[in-house]
Amino acid sequence: MQNDNEKMLQEIVQNTEMGKNTLDELMGLTHDQRLKDEMMRQKREYRRINQAAHTALDAIGAQAKGQSAAARMSVSMGIRTRTMMDKSTRNLATMLAEGSGQGVLDCKRAEKDYPTASPGAKQLCSELGELQARAENTWREFI
Repeated sequence: MQNDNEKMLQEIVQNTEMGKNTLDELMGLTHDQRLKDEMMRQKREYRRINQAAHTALDAIGAQAKGQSAAARMSVSMGIRTRTMMDKSTRNLATMLAEGSGQGVLDCKRAEKDYPTASPGAKQLCSELGELQARAENTWREFI
């Protein structure tokens, strides 16, 4: 059975993969260079936190379980549906703001669900939540 530490780190891996994958998919849909640049910047942050979570999981002898194929496909289908008729900067930024807001909630939930996680895992989760809160505000500027 997984302990709180491992569970929280797995949540971080999945959350950051969702962010990276969504940004990858939306990046190809925009011609707004400013939006693309911000997507790239945030993708680097997600990658950095994802790698830290992978390293922490390796250190405790656990293997990272990323986003499932079904979850990736569900997100991809949702993106295609919501951008079929509208690939505007405003629409993409709205979707990104909503996703970042959900990411913040997921981090808050993980903090409550895994109270005995290590200080390092808690710090990484907090860092991810703060990244996503800032991102949500940044995306709102494009709306």
